[in-house]
Amino acid sequence: MNWFLLSLVAPVLWALVNHIDKYMIFRYFRDKGVESLLAFSCLSSVLVLPIVAFFYSDQIFQLPINLYFVLILLGIFNSIGFYFYLKAVEMEEVSVVVPLLQISPVIGYALSFFVLGEVLSLSQILSSLIIIGGAVFLSIEVDIDRSLIFKKRALFLVIISSIFYALTDVFFKKIALVEEFWVAVFWQYTGLFLFGLGLVVFSLKFRFAFKEMINRFNFKFASINIFSEVLYMIGGLSNSFAFLLAPIALVLVVGTYQPLFVFIFGIILTILFPNYVSERVSKKHMLHRLISISIMLIGSYLLYTSSN
Repeated sequence: MNWFLLSLVAPVLWALVNHIDKYMIFRYFRDKGVESLLAFSCLSSVLVLPIVAFFYSDQIFQLPINLYFVLILLGIFNSIGFYFYLKAVEMEEVSVVVPLLQISPVIGYALSFFVLGEVLSLSQILSSLIIIGGAVFLSIEVDIDRSLIFKKRALFLVIISSIFYALTDVFFKKIALVEEFWVAVFWQYTGLFLFGLGLVVFSLKFRFAFKEMINRFNFKFASINIFSEVLYMIGGLSNSFAFLLAPIALVLVVGTYQPLFVFIFGIILTILFPNYVSERVSKKHMLHRLISISIMLIGSYLLYTSSN
């Protein structure tokens, strides 16, 4: 299976999830968006558990005892990373946060180098930098003076989020290379679920947000939420599998395509649902996007050829 194409699944699906989350926060969770989304996302991880248990029931409890705790802890780390990301988005505009997220491949490369001994070739590093540069340019608004004012607190939150995500990815790969992939997924998602359950049980703030979310449940609300979570989980599983086939840093570089797909879906949704989504489509903005996309495509071609 080609790692590059597999890595593209996550940014495509997560870009669509970004638009769904934005709609849900605007429509239902204007005051408790972070708490509601985090709690629901973590608790939704329980959907994966019975499916994996059905196919791998004979292997789930065959891991060394210490790995159960490590994998559950990685699920908690993933949840913490998601929390800091949501807090950054809550604090600043997406146009400010997204460029900062391009530090993720750098952090991932540093951790994978020390933990897994992964080393990239010079051509892979250069092509990765081209893709990251294109992603940053795509994420920065044309009115540069406003978009380049990065707040220190937002930067801090994104760095913390990236560290927790990188820790999750690196140590999950270290375990999944030796143990059965889906068994490792089962216990990591158990950690996600337990973290969400703990938030709802022990945190008054999260419990109130979760109760408010339950009170608003109807068919439309539940369908959109479940659809969003399924997309998010498929993207996450695809990413985890791609990590087994290629260096973590390269998979994270492909993930920087997410702003591109956010823009593409934004254009489509603006045309189909103008009352809910509004993406700027002036000549100035379209030229800016076209230049960014061209840079990323050049980098992708170089990365693909240098890795095969």
